[in-house]
Amino acid sequence: MKQDEALSALKSALGNPEANFRPGQWEAVDDLVNRHGKLLLVQQTGWGKSIVYFLATRFLRDRGSGPTLLISPLLSLMRNQIDSAGSLLITAATINSENRADWEGIKGQINNNEIDLLMVAPERLANERFRREYLLPMAQQTGLFVVDEAHCISDWGHDFRPDYRRIGRIIKALPPNVPLLATTATANDRVITDIVEQFGGGIDVRRGPLKRESLMLQNICLLDPAARLAWLADNLPGLPGSGIIYTLTKHDADRTADWLKQNGIEAVSYHSEVDTEGYRFASVSGATVAPQ
Repeated sequence: MKQDEALSALKSALGNPEANFRPGQWEAVDDLVNRHGKLLLVQQTGWGKSIVYFLATRFLRDRGSGPTLLISPLLSLMRNQIDSAGSLLITAATINSENRADWEGIKGQINNNEIDLLMVAPERLANERFRREYLLPMAQQTGLFVVDEAHCISDWGHDFRPDYRRIGRIIKALPPNVPLLATTATANDRVITDIVEQFGGGIDVRRGPLKRESLMLQNICLLDPAARLAWLADNLPGLPGSGIIYTLTKHDADRTADWLKQNGIEAVSYHSEVDTEGYRFASVSGATVAPQ
C-alpha cells in the first residue's frame, strides 16, 4: 500500500476531495499495513484515530488478511463506528446484549469470511459461548487487533471494567505477525506503561498534543473528604449545566451522590454495580458521580 492509495481512500471515505492526512495518521496506517506493527496512539478526541484502523482494515482485507477484531467500551460508540465503516466499504458487525437475534447470522458471516470488522465490548471476552463460537474461530485468522479507549485497560480495568484485563490473554493467543493497535485520547505515563505491559511489550507509543482550547483546568487543594463534600454542596448550585464528579471508589460515588441529594442537588451514582436498565443520564440536571 502506498500513501497515494491511502489518501485516495481517505478522500472517498470523508467525501472530501481536498481531505488530507493529519500529522501521524498516514505513518500509523503505513506501519500497521506494511510492517504489521504494534502501536499505541495517544491523540486528542477528533484527531481521527478511528480512520487509522478503518483504513488499515480496508487495505489488510484487500491483501487477503482476516477480519479486524475491535474491543470498544460503549454500545453508542459501536453504532457510530459501524456507520463510519460503511464509508470505506467495510462490512462491520457487533455482538452485544441488544442484538442476540443477529448472533447466528453474524457467526455464519464470520465463518464465510464476510465480516471485515467485528466489534465487541470487553465483557464479551468473559462469555464462554463467545470465546468458543466466535473468538476461537477468529483467533488464527484475525487480520488486525484493536483496543479503542485503551486507557480503560489501566484506569478502569482494575475495578470498574475488570474484563479489560483479559485483553492481554487474547493478544497472547494471536499469531505473532498480527498488527496491534491501541487508541486513547487520555493516558499519563503510568497508564501508558500499563497498556504496554498488557500488549506484551514492544509497542511503539506515538503521542500527539492533547491540549484543547475549549478545556480549562483548575486545581483546588482540599485536605479531607468532609471539606471536599462541603465544597461541592456550596459550589455546584452556582455552576451552569450538568457535570460528572469522579471518585476513587464505588463506595465514594454512592456516598457523594447521597450527600448531594441531601443538599438539594439532583445527582445519581454510576458504577459497575448499578443496574443501567433504562438509565438516562440526559435527564439528570445536576451531577453524575462515578469512580475513576
